[in-house]
Order: sequence, then structure tokens, then C-alpha cells
Amino acid sequence: MIYFCEVENLVQGLKFVPTFQFEKDVSYEEFLNRVHAEEVILRAKGLWDVPHPWLNMFIPSSRISDFNEGVFKGIILKQNISSGIYILYPMNRNKWDDRMSAVIADEDVFYTTGILQSTRVDNVGAIQAQNQEILQFCKDNGIEIREYLTGNKTNEGWVGATFWLQMATF
Repeated sequence: MIYFCEVENLVQGLKFVPTFQFEKDVSYEEFLNRVHAEEVILRAKGLWDVPHPWLNMFIPSSRISDFNEGVFKGIILKQNISSGIYILYPMNRNKWDDRMSAVIADEDVFYTTGILQSTRVDNVGAIQAQNQEILQFCKDNGIEIREYLTGNKTNEGWVGATFWLQMATF
């Protein structure tokens, strides 16, 4: 268990808006298995075996407030068309191995963000359109996100995602 003074020491070097800080004590195993707990809840409600048009991104810490305002408050909250869980937490670049295959944000601290939505089959198009709107918002506003686990199933999709990631770095 991490105590308050330890948490203070852990976040001391991070740049964040203090009111954004949320903490929940869990074991390491619970942390690694955090989505499974939500899966159990959704299964009990009969909502797990439905489409999951998830959107996963790495966001530079310098733009997380812009992302929050534009995406969470400006797109997701206003449209109110989805249900799911949203995972957002900071990560330190120096803890990553450069040999990893994931392309991460070009800042010392970045946020991993998972917009893990579940929906009915007849609403998949709306969620996919919302995901594209989120990506377009980031592109239009110069938020150099890195998308991961894109779900692209075709060569053209991967080429498009790779091209977009290359364009996002300019």
C-alpha cells in the first residue's frame, strides 16, 4: 500500500493540474487486471458481447488540458452517445525501452488514454465517427498524439495510420 507522503513524492516531478489527481490503492495484480473488473460488470449486465470500438492513444503532457477540454468535454460529453470506461494516467518516457514497438509521445511525461467504449451493433457507426472526430480534433489542433492498438485490419488502414502518425510529428 502506498501512503500519502509516498504519493506526494511520486507525483512531485510531474506537471499536472492538482484537481485532476485521482488515486485509488490497488495491488499490482489488480492494476494489471483493471479492465477485467469492468468486463465482469458488463458481462453481468449482458453488455460485454457487443462491439467495442476502442480508441487508445498516447498524449503529450503539454497538451493534456487541451485534450480534456476538446475531447472529453467538447466531444464525448456533449454527444453523450456512448458508454464505457476511460483510462487516463501519466507515464514517464525514461521508463520505456526504446526497443519496444509502441510509438510514444515525444515528451518526458505523456498520458496513456484508453477510450474503451461498448455499444449496440446499430450504434457502432456513431462511435466510430466519434473516434474519427477525436482524431481529427487532435490533428486540427496540433495535438501530436500517438495512436496504438488501432484495430486496422487492412494494409490500407495501417498505411493511413502510419501516414497520419508521420504527419502528426511535423
